[in-house]
Amino acid sequence: MQATSRIEALRECRQCCAFCDRLVYPAGCVEAQCPYLYVYEEEASGRRYMGCLHKVFRGEIDVELFEEAERTSQGFGGMRLASHPLPFCRTGVERAYYGSGPAFECTNPDFWRDPVPLADERFDLRDRLDR
Repeated sequence: MQATSRIEALRECRQCCAFCDRLVYPAGCVEAQCPYLYVYEEEASGRRYMGCLHKVFRGEIDVELFEEAERTSQGFGGMRLASHPLPFCRTGVERAYYGSGPAFECTNPDFWRDPVPLADERFDLRDRLDR
């Protein structure tokens, strides 16, 4: 299995019509004082943005909008997992669609379990060895 396929299998399940995605919650990064969470200020606008050095989630979040969302009862919410989460990352699974009948019954209950952090993929040569 190629590295991309492993990542896709980790972050999404399309085995039934519910379409589930694994999310990481940036609020958990802030609460855990994650050492890989970075913040920078954009000079032109003066706005602050935060992101993950390990790219567990892609994209950067406007800190002011994040803090505003966190003050509400809903909170900021999750971002789609982009790579293997670190042991202290707070993750969860959300379904895209709800329905009734066999087409919406989960056929992959293991997807709902917390992912096991893998060894650093840069050193995983299984898919790159010439035979």
